[in-house]
Amino acid sequence: MTKEMIINSIKEKKITKAYILGYFYDKVCVGIYENEDIIFNRQVNYDLLTQIRIFNKDLEIKYVLDEEKQEFIYSEVIEDLEKDHFDEYMYVSGNKILSSNDKFTTITQIGREVDIPFKVTSDEVEKGIRLVVRNYFEENEDKQVVLSNSRLVGFSKEEGELYE
Repeated sequence: MTKEMIINSIKEKKITKAYILGYFYDKVCVGIYENEDIIFNRQVNYDLLTQIRIFNKDLEIKYVLDEEKQEFIYSEVIEDLEKDHFDEYMYVSGNKILSSNDKFTTITQIGREVDIPFKVTSDEVEKGIRLVVRNYFEENEDKQVVLSNSRLVGFSKEEGELYE
């Protein structure tokens, strides 16, 4: 899958801004999509891509490599607040700012580095940056409540609010 193919897929959905979570054989990178381009804070090789998730408050698009068939499987989850759901706030590993530029802040903890696709302060990093996962649930045929789907929504500096 090429960068151009991914960008064309994003354009088809009329997305103007989104976060990107790219899984490559050699690393995991967080980036952004804006101005019809995918921007990572690190050099990436799309030949090593195994999964990419493009997400914002409205939807998530996901491509996952089927290694047997050597093709990417497409899926999407569109926001549906009519469905029962709950948001999970997962802390991003990092408690100290390593570097910052106009689009990214790199945070670190125990030698691990994570690029956050926006500027954060030392206080915000100490309190914790969170990845927001929306979990949808429903009753199954046995009347048990089960997770029916989930998707990435965005980042949060405080529980209950998304970073815009």
